[in-house]
Amino acid sequence: EITSGDWSSDVCSSDLLSRAQRVEFQGGLSQISFEQEIRTQAYSLNTGNRILDENETLSLGETLTMGTSSAALVFDTSSLGPTSPVQGQRYRFEASPTFGDINFTGVLLDYRRYFMPAPFYTLATRVMHYGRYGRSGEDSRLYPLFIGYPTLVRGYDSGSFSPSECRPDGVSDCPVYDQLMGSRMLVANVEFRFPLLRPFGASSGMYGPVPVELGLFADAGAAWEQNDPLRILGENGRREPVASIGATLRANLLGFLVAQADFAHPLNRPGKGFVFQFSLSPGGF
Repeated sequence: EITSGDWSSDVCSSDLLSRAQRVEFQGGLSQISFEQEIRTQAYSLNTGNRILDENETLSLGETLTMGTSSAALVFDTSSLGPTSPVQGQRYRFEASPTFGDINFTGVLLDYRRYFMPAPFYTLATRVMHYGRYGRSGEDSRLYPLFIGYPTLVRGYDSGSFSPSECRPDGVSDCPVYDQLMGSRMLVANVEFRFPLLRPFGASSGMYGPVPVELGLFADAGAAWEQNDPLRILGENGRREPVASIGATLRANLLGFLVAQADFAHPLNRPGKGFVFQFSLSPGGF
């Protein structure tokens, strides 16, 4: 079990360049503790009654105290529909040094563009890189980055893997799953989205009585580490990109949440058909 406290605040956030572009600064303090709770219960073989119930909390390591900071250049002219952005563009270029018991710098490059070739039809694109660089960027106490989330590369959710996809000789690691984790990642997405009812003539408006959006997508991504690079970046690299295609449905739930259902076909999982994923997301990428 990992428990953490995080206190941070915006030091500066203002329109320094224009109404669409700004510079942001943040600073804060994070503290992470590592603990394990062991619960022991015993029952009588004669009566079935519980005769022992104990809880013990053990420390698994020293508490980490880290200062956090970030500086970002942000641009946003996108227009948001009921379920996702429909036109415009936005980007965020950010550097976030972490110092203290662990020292590394997080680098985020996130660019998104939304084209509307015809009214109510949007072609959404995204390219994003995030990596931890520096001395402690691959410290074992940091949870590795994972590209299989529904908001990154669909069809590779951790709960969808079975033992048969790993090595058949009983080796503990699972290469097809391990290649989705690392200290650095690169993700690219393309999605053609439109209101579900409009193409079928069920509604003359944009969404009709229920704001539901249909999207056809293609996702690709890769995760790697400093000493285990992508094969396309280094001769000795073992990591390879993964990709998926499929369809997604998004529904606006009373203006509070966006529910997303994905039917994804992972192209780098031999023998695996379509994978169903459900998530509550901010509304696509």
